[in-house]
Amino acid sequence: MSAHDTINPVRSATILYAVLLPHKEAITSRWTAVVHGTYPFDTVGFLRTSKDRFANPVGYRTDEAAAALVDVIFSERPDEEALGRAVDEIIRVRAIQDFSPEAAVGVIYAMKDIVRERVMASGQAAECLTALLALESRIDAVALLAFGVYARCRETLHMMKVDEFKRRNSQILRLAEKRGANLDEADTKN
Repeated sequence: MSAHDTINPVRSATILYAVLLPHKEAITSRWTAVVHGTYPFDTVGFLRTSKDRFANPVGYRTDEAAAALVDVIFSERPDEEALGRAVDEIIRVRAIQDFSPEAAVGVIYAMKDIVRERVMASGQAAECLTALLALESRIDAVALLAFGVYARCRETLHMMKVDEFKRRNSQILRLAEKRGANLDEADTKN
């Protein structure tokens, strides 16, 4: 193929999905392992082995959301609502933990490397390059969506902390005023 040949985008997408779809489960498992690998070492084994949604809610939610996210990313016509739910599930959990924004959202980008490796291994990278670039752009858009979810979750957490501080402060002031009134009464009796 010369530099002047153009690749038909439909053919490129057909080849890309022919390469990826038979390996969708393996891609999902690999990406889930990357997500689990971002947790502390002693937690990773538990996340991977315990499939009970009540004993291991983080692992369960991550596995379920990862499968849904891969389905949406690999879809020709992504369902925006399903995409939002999947991203929200993965990122909401990471936002309430001690992940930096880069670490919380960065796992989305790992999908690009996993997909690229699978395409390169197929020997058909040149034939599906146009579709691969489009898929990588879709993954970039998902990462931006994930950052928005992360920012909203962190803001909500911050506001909850501020509200808790205000409640505590208010309780302390009421208690101090009440005790202060009792002290003033004690001073006037003496």
